[in-house]
Amino acid sequence: MSFIEEPRPMNTPNYTPDMVARNVKQRGNGVIEIARYNFGHMKANMAWVWFLGVMGITIYDFFTTQEILGPIKWAISIDWGLEDNWQFYTSSLLAQGKEIPNGEYDTFRNEMLEMHSDIIYWGWFYILFPLFWFCLLISPNWRPLRIDSKRRLIYFWSWGKFYIAQYPIHLKDNPDGLCWFLEAEMFKSWMHREAMGSLILHIPHENPENQKKVAVPIGTYRPVCEYQNYLLRDFLLDYMCSDDGDKEYARYFKKEKRIWLDYFGWFYRFSLFPARGYNEKKTEAKIQAWLEKYGDGQ
Repeated sequence: MSFIEEPRPMNTPNYTPDMVARNVKQRGNGVIEIARYNFGHMKANMAWVWFLGVMGITIYDFFTTQEILGPIKWAISIDWGLEDNWQFYTSSLLAQGKEIPNGEYDTFRNEMLEMHSDIIYWGWFYILFPLFWFCLLISPNWRPLRIDSKRRLIYFWSWGKFYIAQYPIHLKDNPDGLCWFLEAEMFKSWMHREAMGSLILHIPHENPENQKKVAVPIGTYRPVCEYQNYLLRDFLLDYMCSDDGDKEYARYFKKEKRIWLDYFGWFYRFSLFPARGYNEKKTEAKIQAWLEKYGDGQ
């Protein structure tokens, strides 16, 4: 992976409503939410691949050798795992005219456990490994990044910690300066071409003494168009510099047409749970406390 820093080109905006509407959502009163890149990237390139691969191997094994099904039976119930072996063993004794002694099953069971002491661990591995990837698939969509253009705020919750920054009012007339303030970077994964990368913004911890920043990759995955990260950066800077972004850029929040990604988008956003959002009351209390202590008052 690599990070690419590029100055913002000074030209006519190239972003389109179809790109913006699929990356950014309006919350009203100058607040927008930007989709997270890593969530779709993780599901498309890791969770789906591993889950489908493991399930394919498991289904193939079920109808052929059953080398995976056997250990799974042992993990769920030792008696179930030994059922076929015990039947074969007892039928062999009866075929030889021998009687089955009392307590023979317990002896047989203990001997088999000694001979195959690791089979139960393998069984639990075969159960938990696909279950792990399935849980990733159904997990909620990750919390988006928020920008409040009226209060000049950009904020985000990450693992219970609150990150927030207020860009100076004079930067509303200086998009390039605002870009540097946000430490905007272009991220390119080794798995994809540069054109399919994400935009990263760095947001400081709510306590300036902490001197910790969180890097938030934003933009939908899969990208709506090539070099979406550059176009998204340009739109966000324009929106943040506007006196009334909701009105000035209203048309960009409405899709103009359907694109092929709309038909396959579920693949990247599949989940059985509601998306993680913001606790509005708690978040607003955090913002007010931070503004009173560290805000510029403008």
